[in-house]
Amino acid sequence: MRYLDHAATSHPKPAPVLAAINEWFEAFGISADRGDSHQAVEVNQRVTAARRGLGELIGVPGERVAFHSGATESLNLALRAVLRPGDTVLTTAFEHSSVVRPLRALTEERGIVTEILPPDPDFGLAPARVVTALERLRPRLFVFTHASNVTGALFDARAFCEAARANETLSLLDVSQTAGLFDIDVGADLVAGSAHKGLHAPPGLGFLTARPGLELAPQKQGGTGSAVALADHPTTWPSAFEAGTPNTPAILGLAAALAWLVAEDRDQLAARALARTQDLEDRLAAIPGVRLVGTPTGPRTPVTSFVHDDLDPAELGAMFAAADIHVRTGFHCAPWIHGHLGTAAAGTVRISPGPAVSADDIAAAAAVVAG
Repeated sequence: MRYLDHAATSHPKPAPVLAAINEWFEAFGISADRGDSHQAVEVNQRVTAARRGLGELIGVPGERVAFHSGATESLNLALRAVLRPGDTVLTTAFEHSSVVRPLRALTEERGIVTEILPPDPDFGLAPARVVTALERLRPRLFVFTHASNVTGALFDARAFCEAARANETLSLLDVSQTAGLFDIDVGADLVAGSAHKGLHAPPGLGFLTARPGLELAPQKQGGTGSAVALADHPTTWPSAFEAGTPNTPAILGLAAALAWLVAEDRDQLAARALARTQDLEDRLAAIPGVRLVGTPTGPRTPVTSFVHDDLDPAELGAMFAAADIHVRTGFHCAPWIHGHLGTAAAGTVRISPGPAVSADDIAAAAAVVAG
């Protein structure tokens, strides 16, 4: 199979990641802080390394990194911890359902007010428009994605966070599309993301970080492996935002993935994926009936979406499947943006190359569309 859906999940995983996961099952079988054996000490060290590695990427101490089941849980917990009844929230039309749906639920539960920034005419999002909205609204929270998972547009998150801080607004940044590919140390108060995309770690793992000094009430309670018998859930990080048995094999896989990214040079990996994306778009643009959708004119991720005048995205998906090429079709869990793109009826075909995708893979994908 030719795999071209790295915006959803990177595949295949690097060999060191697979080895770390397998080692947990074969040699450890223990969660962090759940014992005093030599194996438990080794697991604790590797989990600490994963926290520290993520913290270095984001610009926070490792103890400010909490692990969850995915970015969805991390975003839900952050939104519920921050937002109070009647608060105003600023967000963007590019958001994933992991933000859209919790905000909808909190509107009903707590009466929050959400303002959604539409895209610019070129489908970017200029910092000046963010500044204007923040100055006008003075919201409690600005929650936004670092990059669109539909168009690949990469936003100026640093400028957005600076504008939020200047207007006494908390910033919650979703780095699910950029972690492992681009710089995510941009000054956000809260950062949420997933491990299984650009970080090349296993699925079923996400993270939330909070800058030092920003204290949030725990949103779920349970076991944390604490050595002290407490009836109340801990209030210090990371235990405050972790409860229950963690996905330790995935965390060990993440620790290995972070080391692999350093060894392979993250910038070079991203450059290869972007080069394949440009090759793909050049080929698609030459095919009659194909229309690239929302193609970024500025900074971008290796993601492209397109439609065809004569073929529904689902029909194209069937054609790719017949050629044993894995792509994505439909709405990509980003419901708000499609009305602006003119794709609200059936969505798009999305192709997102990873660093191991070959020129032959790209040529084969374009050949499917050309017929």
